[in-house]
Amino acid sequence: MAAAVMDKIQRIPSRTRVIVFLALVGVLVVLYIWQVHIPKNTEIKRLEGEVAGLQARIRENDEKIKKLDELKAEVKALHERLKLLTEQLPPGSEVSGLLRQIQNLVNQSGLSLKLWRPDKRRVHPSGLYEEIPIIMELTGGYHNVAMFFDRVSRMTRIVNMLNVRMTGARVVKGGVVDTNISCTAMTFAAVEKKPDAAPAAKKVQ
Repeated sequence: MAAAVMDKIQRIPSRTRVIVFLALVGVLVVLYIWQVHIPKNTEIKRLEGEVAGLQARIRENDEKIKKLDELKAEVKALHERLKLLTEQLPPGSEVSGLLRQIQNLVNQSGLSLKLWRPDKRRVHPSGLYEEIPIIMELTGGYHNVAMFFDRVSRMTRIVNMLNVRMTGARVVKGGVVDTNISCTAMTFAAVEKKPDAAPAAKKVQ
């Protein structure tokens, strides 16, 4: 049977056999393109689009992370700035600590503090801070007074020495000239916001 088939094939002209072979190859190529190549290309384009979308999301998230780091650094800098400002303008409730600081500077400078009297506070027109004048009287030598004022100027907290008057200069033991000093130490405090008053209770009818 096989021999008969081969014999029939052999009898077909060579040109016809070539045409039939090429036709079969063409059919196989078309089937491959239709069944394999086109679907694969479609899948590749779909995957390329998905990859591009993921890459865009990754870039977007990277930008967000970068901005988050910048925001964290900015918040940290603001906290540090707030801490510095709080040291310079502490709340009014912390003013009592200033007396201890001034007393220490008085002692370090070799002076004697005779009077410490906080005067009436005044809210600055801006409403952001209070001016707190403190009447002071001290005794000591000129050099000690200069040393004291220098140390006050280097305090973290803002303290301005105003209305300085020196009276009653006298020579004491060792030839040192002592004097009486009266002045106003003007310091400042942040205005503390009062908590909102609780709403009045309504009467139940």
